[in-house]
Amino acid sequence: MSRNYPQIHIRLEPSVMEFLRRCARHQERTVGAHISFLLRREMDKEETEEAQPGSTPSSVSE
Repeated sequence: MSRNYPQIHIRLEPSVMEFLRRCARHQERTVGAHISFLLRREMDKEETEEAQPGSTPSSVSE
């Protein structure tokens, strides 16, 4: 199943890439799908933190 999502190219340390491959294989996902899963989980966590009363956004400054 091909999708027309934007693509990005990144350089990763070999140990990080191997970790992603192992995790993706364990979860029966492609590496790209696993990266998307991890990023979405972080997005959800940030949204949950922002929704709590008295919390401040944990955005990364650029």
